Amino acid sequence: MASVQIPRDCENLAEPVPYPPVSKGQNAKASVARHRAALGQANGRLDATRTCQERQRERFANGR
Repeated sequence: MASVQIPRDCENLAEPVPYPPVSKGQNAKASVARHRAALGQANGRLDATRTCQERQRERFANGR
């Protein structure tokens, strides 16, 4: 049985999103906004990874 090499494109989308830096005396509202933006970016990457994997499965199920 021949082995199939699946591209790593989907895994490359799933890069971690770093925590925004927090410093002493920082405005709390600005800090919350940066954390919300990072969470939005992380969720966007999860969605993109999921969509990529679905398409990859479809391509390989259909013989590419």
